[in-house]
Amino acid sequence: MTNALGWTLLAALGYVVGGCVVWFKKDWSARSLSLLVSVSTGLLLSVAVGGMIPHALSENPAQAPWILVGMLTAFGFQRWHTHRKKTDEKKVVIWSACSGMGIHSFFEGMAMGAGFHAGPQFGFSVLLAILLHKIPEGLAISTLAMSGFQERKKATASVLILALATILGTGTAVWIAKLSWMHAEWSAIALLFSAGVLLYIAGTELWPVVNRAKYPGSAFCLLLTVFFYYLLGWTGSLLSPGDHHSGQTAQNHSSHTDGHHHASVPVEIPEGTPVPAVRLHVSKDSESGWNLHVQTEHFRFAPEAVNQPGRMGDGHAHLFVDGKKWARLYGPWYHLGKLPPGTHQIRVQLNSNQHAPLVYKGKTIEDSVMIEEEK
Repeated sequence: MTNALGWTLLAALGYVVGGCVVWFKKDWSARSLSLLVSVSTGLLLSVAVGGMIPHALSENPAQAPWILVGMLTAFGFQRWHTHRKKTDEKKVVIWSACSGMGIHSFFEGMAMGAGFHAGPQFGFSVLLAILLHKIPEGLAISTLAMSGFQERKKATASVLILALATILGTGTAVWIAKLSWMHAEWSAIALLFSAGVLLYIAGTELWPVVNRAKYPGSAFCLLLTVFFYYLLGWTGSLLSPGDHHSGQTAQNHSSHTDGHHHASVPVEIPEGTPVPAVRLHVSKDSESGWNLHVQTEHFRFAPEAVNQPGRMGDGHAHLFVDGKKWARLYGPWYHLGKLPPGTHQIRVQLNSNQHAPLVYKGKTIEDSVMIEEEK
């Protein structure tokens, strides 16, 4: 995830590129800026709705309220900033605008950090979307500062503040991800919170700009961006079978056995790739047996792609009871029937779509729990 900091520097460079325009050119094509904002709006909406939210909810559906928390947080900071601007003098208004944009940039940096934490595909999508609208934002804040201070150095300083805020946002996301007490829940929470922030930014700050644009191509550009985002996603899953195993999240050992044709060579997670993690929670059922909850990170249950070559981080899990394979899990929940009296080891192992165990640094990615079955 620390690679996210390096890529954030590229996004921050967007501010610098936009800000440097005041050194060379005062006027910028309104049509060009409008098209950049349109593409950025389409990307932010697509990444949040089509990528971040589904991925996070597949890991932990109970964390959905964090979308609203993200939106309300962005709303609260914007209202605080708007109230301050009404009471400030002219030059202070410029720095107030800069501070408001700084808060905005901080949250965008956090969104990038959360995106890279979830996987490169999310990180780079957010990076591209944010980079595109940071160029016109850098131009806007630098020209505002130039008009108020009449000094190019102060105009450049205002842009550097925004770039630094973006980097601090990503750094904060990286730091939170390393906290041990946040490790299990951080991925879903960060993605949903960031999705809420991105939806608020796209819906209240960028989309209105597209609506006000006088160029018909702006709306078309937004729609085309959304279309291509989903087209790339559909292309990636084109070879997947259509059966989604509706209503079935596991195959029991008594009705299915893995044949020798299935791949058994472990799949090593490459360095630099988000490492999947699994945590098994077992609780006694009120009637009979046990309820298993398999919490994963950087991993997606993909029953539609079983037996097919898949993306790193997609697959299913194998359930073992006392060392013997019991079932194949296609989802995070499973009910284990009553076992013979005594102590039993319940183990869950993450596997690729082709049934090979996932391994990182020579260790199988798995978790186990000991239970005591009463007579």
